[in-house]
Amino acid sequence: MMKLTRIFTLILCLVLTFCAILPAFAEDAAESPADTETAVSDEAEEAPAEEAAVPENIETEGVADGDGESGESMFVPAEESGGASIAGMTPLYIATIKPFTADGTAIRMRAEQNRESEVVCSIKKGEEITVYAVYPTYVLADYNGNVGYVIRTWVDENMTPIDPVNTPPYGTTPSQYVATCTEPCPVYSAPDTSSEVGDIVIGQGSKIAILEFVDGFAKILYWRSYGYVEATKLTDLVVVSQTDNPMSPDTPIAAFASYFEYNTGAEGNEGRCLNIIRSCELMTRTMQPGEVLDFNANIGPYKKSNGYHAAPVLIDGGSQLGYGGGTCQSSSTLYNAVRQLEGITVLYRRPHGPGCAKYLPMHQDAAVGSSQLNFIFRNDYDFPIRIEAFSLGEGSLCISVYRGE
Repeated sequence: MMKLTRIFTLILCLVLTFCAILPAFAEDAAESPADTETAVSDEAEEAPAEEAAVPENIETEGVADGDGESGESMFVPAEESGGASIAGMTPLYIATIKPFTADGTAIRMRAEQNRESEVVCSIKKGEEITVYAVYPTYVLADYNGNVGYVIRTWVDENMTPIDPVNTPPYGTTPSQYVATCTEPCPVYSAPDTSSEVGDIVIGQGSKIAILEFVDGFAKILYWRSYGYVEATKLTDLVVVSQTDNPMSPDTPIAAFASYFEYNTGAEGNEGRCLNIIRSCELMTRTMQPGEVLDFNANIGPYKKSNGYHAAPVLIDGGSQLGYGGGTCQSSSTLYNAVRQLEGITVLYRRPHGPGCAKYLPMHQDAAVGSSQLNFIFRNDYDFPIRIEAFSLGEGSLCISVYRGE
């Protein structure tokens, strides 16, 4: 009898313990697949429900992993890895929580820009947060007095600026300089040559857009993080004007660069690089006041007859070689350049999916390739703008926008 009593007591304890941890487990499941280590396939997670049939010229290389909380990031941004604080900072936006999964009901705010860091609090779907800073993967925010980092995937990108006059559109990343590499340039995770080196070595003669200089290094936006290039390996440094009235016609009024892998040996990688070069030739142009650029119409069609090569594309939910793979990175880079300009009106743009393209910070891509996936904008300035897109196919795609004559 005593043994049966002990067994019953043990079973009761186990049941009570399970009941105690069940709510926390349920919260994790409701949030999203954020903390799982296994990333699902691009095709399974990235397209919204209404895009179940993926057009044939959306490249699989350009789609983020379905991990949601981290996506693909070449480096962990070390300089933002400390504890969260908004002391002395000015609030920028009001944003709404929008979980990655359709049935998600809550997300977690973190103490650091790290999915393994302490959970500050949980925030339910539809709740509002105040955003103080925007980083490639996270936003620093306040929620009912709780301060921490929220993954950008969990936030509706249609944020309301608190000061519309002085606050740039959410996600814009203005560059201060454009420069050219004098030799092959490794990209470091910190302004130190002993730090981790990224997979992409930017080729000699390639151009980069620079956010700022730090301890003798050029800081660049590198996939979903920051990277650093030795300043001694750069030449032809050009200042980007902070206004629409530059000091000279040779001073860009906006610039943006994105980075890609090359010489990987993977099937179709060379074609993808060649497609980026070809799209740069077609993007380079002068747009008169009121003129519209329709990416599919003006940079396409994505065919062999138009100079495009075979590269990985998504067709009927699977990946195979097709013409035009890589052009989504071109359209997305152009999107980030023109969004910096008040006189440019984006008429139509769609992301790849809720996780967005992995070669850019979240919410900053523009997919092309069909009537549903296209990038269209208009020059609403009273002066022409000149777009110069440049790539040698060796790791970088840089777009500068100038005030035309």
